[in-house]
Amino acid sequence: MKIIKGTVDSKIVKLSRPDAIKYIRNKETLGIIGGEFAITYDEDDLPITTLLGSCVAVMLYDAALQVKGMNHFLLPTSCAQGTSCRFGLYAMEAMLNEMYKLGCRKENISAKIAGGANILHDLSDSIGERNVLFARQFCRSEGIRIVAENVLGSNGRVVMLDRDFQTIAKTIANRSMDEKLAQADRALARAVNKTESAPAESGVTLF
Repeated sequence: MKIIKGTVDSKIVKLSRPDAIKYIRNKETLGIIGGEFAITYDEDDLPITTLLGSCVAVMLYDAALQVKGMNHFLLPTSCAQGTSCRFGLYAMEAMLNEMYKLGCRKENISAKIAGGANILHDLSDSIGERNVLFARQFCRSEGIRIVAENVLGSNGRVVMLDRDFQTIAKTIANRSMDEKLAQADRALARAVNKTESAPAESGVTLF
């Protein structure tokens, strides 16, 4: 088994077995949290999963090598230009670079985008929307084709990236989980202002 993981503290580690197991539909998956990314081969049959509120996950897939990657970033960029996968720019560049090292080629890579919900309905400046716009703009500037999206809305979601670029998004309908995501979004809102001045399911979407 071959797993490459980018960590919150900007380290790149190679794993021979998962370090964070989540179970979706009784299937063992590799779970990532905000500020991380993971890359796996289809042949290892290890999906990647994450839980998103206003954060965004960009999933990349090289159809020729059957290599898939997913990141989970909290904000588009850092004013301090920090090298952390918490920020979309670094998360995208770091994940792409690791895929290129495996032999992936840009012309064989396609993308899917998930997340960016407005959990805090009173926010006029939606962090989620900004994250989605960044993900779209980055992919287009790099010439990476976006083939599907499951984004925005007012609910969080669990996302699973499986082999052959099969992707499932499960909408969250759980008050306690909604509140946890809302608390995280409030913290994000404070961070934005500072720098610039398993859950229940209500729906399953294949995308």
